[in-house]
Amino acid sequence: MDKNTQRILESAKAVGQRFVFNVASRFASMQTGEKYGAGMGSSLEFLDHREYQPGDDIRHIDWNALARSDKLTVKLFREEISPHLDILIDGSASMNLDDTAKYAALMSGVAVMRAAALNSGYNVSAWVIKDRCEKIPETNFDVERWRGTDCVYAGNTGKTLVTMPPPLKPRGVRILFSDLFWETEPETILRQLINNAALVIIIQVVAKIDEEPDLLGNLRLVDSESGETLEVMADKPIIKEYIKNFNRHRNYWRDSCTKSGAFFTHLVAEDFIKDFVPQELLKTEILVAGGK
Repeated sequence: MDKNTQRILESAKAVGQRFVFNVASRFASMQTGEKYGAGMGSSLEFLDHREYQPGDDIRHIDWNALARSDKLTVKLFREEISPHLDILIDGSASMNLDDTAKYAALMSGVAVMRAAALNSGYNVSAWVIKDRCEKIPETNFDVERWRGTDCVYAGNTGKTLVTMPPPLKPRGVRILFSDLFWETEPETILRQLINNAALVIIIQVVAKIDEEPDLLGNLRLVDSESGETLEVMADKPIIKEYIKNFNRHRNYWRDSCTKSGAFFTHLVAEDFIKDFVPQELLKTEILVAGGK
């Protein structure tokens, strides 16, 4: 990580320290002002329902709900545990494109979320997705000191996430940072992430050139991960079709997140590093002002 990126991450951390996670207002299983998780505890205070999962205590099955909906649901009770954030970083080469701010924005977003989580009393773990999900051991240190986050992996990290998922903390908050340039179906990936989670946030990080390329003429396109090349004559109709397909893919992910109960947002790298403020998360009130 170069010195300029390190300085950017220091600024991003300072912004993140202005915020806290506000999961409590959206999920009764994390109470405002207290460190409560979403696990099924032994307290008698009932909080919420969720779908039954293998291994749940059958004494907490809501049989009345089963009669109404033909679905097994369990009652959640307060469990006093410290909230936890798992950060998942797409380590593929497309996250570190030359001549863009994509990598700086990726790691800045991580720095903001980590700072907000620490302000909220959360424990933080982080994983880099490559040919396997590698746990970052330095999460007690600032993000610019993390190792293994250079994003140079030439492979399908979406497939990795499905076939070799990391051991994530039960009932925790999970945030995935990726450009989502995967052929893997969103539902397949989301199924892994939402399993036994309190909240899942998908943050798509793209460069401006990803979203709205302004290149015209004879081009050689090089896949940053596979190395494959493609010669194209880019004109306005082709660029228009690309943008249409890009937005269709983004909306597919957004719709899939909505159906699964996850939250979707996106960051345009060159815009995000101007102020490091995750505007869409603030609008949802998942993040609110209240830090240092």
